[in-house]
Amino acid sequence: MSGKERRIAPRKDCAVPLRFRILSSSGAAERLEQHVETNPRLTRSRGILEGEAVNLSERGIFFRSREAVTIGSPIEIYFRLPRELTGRTAEEVRCSARVVHVVPNEGGEGLSGIGATVERYEPIASIRNWHN
Repeated sequence: MSGKERRIAPRKDCAVPLRFRILSSSGAAERLEQHVETNPRLTRSRGILEGEAVNLSERGIFFRSREAVTIGSPIEIYFRLPRELTGRTAEEVRCSARVVHVVPNEGGEGLSGIGATVERYEPIASIRNWHN
């Protein structure tokens, strides 16, 4: 980003493991199955991918992953918000987001940097059986 900071919500640096799924407007199951077929490293039965959040805010998240993600893809991200960021007890959350930028081989090690705009955070306690 050049010059002035454009973000409305300040980012908090972190190192938080996360899991995510790539969705599509035509249905999560169809997209996940297609992605699993083309990438055998995925958890075949669920299409669950892994990564690590580098920073996050109320409106966005930047994470690293070995998985290929396309700009514009809707994703679901699952992680534990640490106490240091919530100001209270740690909390398991799911967020609906959309990929807005991808930095291939960000920082080396074969990891891509993925920036996503968060559309909604939701405590996992209110979600039943997200694994299914």
